[in-house]
Amino acid sequence: MDIGIDLGTTYSCVMHHGRDGVDELIRSTDGKEITPSVVCFEADGSVLVGDAAKRQLRMDPDNVVVGIKRHMGTSFDLEFHGIRYTPEAISGIILKRLVMDAQDHFGARSTSLRAVITVPAYFGVAEKEATYAAARIAGIDCLELLAEPVAAVYAYGVEKAGDGGSLVFDLGGGTFDVAVVGMADRRPRIWAVDGETRLGGLDWDQRMFDLLWERLVTQGIDEGAEFDEDFAAALSTEAELLKRNLSVREAGKVRIRYDGRMYTVSVTRSAFEEATSDLVIMCIEAAKRVLATARELGARSVERVLLVGGSTRMPMIRAALEAGLGLPVIIHDPDKAVARGAAVLASMVGASKGAGQYRSAGILGPKTVAPVLPKAIGIKLYSSSLPVRPEPYVCCIIPQNTLLPVVKKRVTVATALSKQSKARIELYEQAGVIVSDEIEGNRLLFDGEVTGIASAPAGSPIHLDVSVSIEGRIEVEAVDGSTGKTLRVDAFIHGVVDEGELAEQTDNVSGLMVL
Repeated sequence: MDIGIDLGTTYSCVMHHGRDGVDELIRSTDGKEITPSVVCFEADGSVLVGDAAKRQLRMDPDNVVVGIKRHMGTSFDLEFHGIRYTPEAISGIILKRLVMDAQDHFGARSTSLRAVITVPAYFGVAEKEATYAAARIAGIDCLELLAEPVAAVYAYGVEKAGDGGSLVFDLGGGTFDVAVVGMADRRPRIWAVDGETRLGGLDWDQRMFDLLWERLVTQGIDEGAEFDEDFAAALSTEAELLKRNLSVREAGKVRIRYDGRMYTVSVTRSAFEEATSDLVIMCIEAAKRVLATARELGARSVERVLLVGGSTRMPMIRAALEAGLGLPVIIHDPDKAVARGAAVLASMVGASKGAGQYRSAGILGPKTVAPVLPKAIGIKLYSSSLPVRPEPYVCCIIPQNTLLPVVKKRVTVATALSKQSKARIELYEQAGVIVSDEIEGNRLLFDGEVTGIASAPAGSPIHLDVSVSIEGRIEVEAVDGSTGKTLRVDAFIHGVVDEGELAEQTDNVSGLMVL
């Protein structure tokens, strides 16, 4: 059985696409269509996931984790009841709960379930590797990682999305992606992607929290209340609910008690829109930027905007897109579009034996969407020619928005010392909107050591073959330029658990009772 999983920052969703073309939503244990991506660690060794965990935010905020997706691919360890958990482990717990729901739905054993799991298009290599690690911790047979805007294209219909070009605008709970999808050589492809991995509905929630707090202060609430964890958790919950209500109403109010007194705060939609106008501007600027990039790369004109992600339900988003881009905006079930698209691809990949391997090699079916590299990859170099640069720099070897997969992109470097037997290889990933050759403008991605270099004078060549799969996973091979001998490369992806840590985190999660 093949399923699609939208592993979201704030909410997750699971769907199955049958051979008859019918989509089947897999509900959570309490019958909900989407599951909050919230985890609560109990003292008895059990762990709550979803609505049950979210309810604990008010009563036990110290043991509740929200928004862990924003920390994927980083060192952000947390400890609960004396046990350390990495972001991969906490995401693995969420995935485990989602798969358990699917097992209950289909009556299937875990070994019979395979999944396509979605990730933001603007996720870099480290974040994707961390998501793979989370799937391994959860015991999931992950068919593929799928970029969320690409999943949306499958959900809306590949032919419809590709004809004439579409801008996929994906504003979720914690991440934001924009992508231009169009046709090239009679097949759909992504032309360009942009976005922010730390922008989403959570930021609108925080602005609502700040707005409510400012008005509570004018009503005379003790300013120490902001640092009361129970009160802050309760106000955060009310802020999210009010944000949702203002998507369908012009005004709303919150009633909240503190220190024996009940406070009532009213907020209008226009006031909320004014407080978040800079966030909307960031989104529109990214949309305009990706459209310009796509045009430079040869894309045809874009004719529509496809909305994805629950945060696109806010009227301010649709109004800003229509005014700023002058394009018709289409919205259809944005909370489930990504999961539906993942399920469609899962049915396609699962139906073809070895399809995932063929996709990694670049052999794609006529209806599969070709993705691009979201961030440029470069190699750290030291100057060896005039004018000499006193500090190391990053030389771009694979530009942003390069069509995937990239198969053995050859880069030739040289030894710095005579009879040098090994060399450190550091690959960096673009950290900002603009590609930079400064170390500070990039993020360390791949830290490796090449060994077995033949004894030779300084300046002897070493060939590096860098490959990036259709899913954005990186592989580096090395060849001695003097002898043609394949060299050993020992490396790790920066910010991702190694095999030893993966085993430890798998043990930690397997010992929990997931409820």
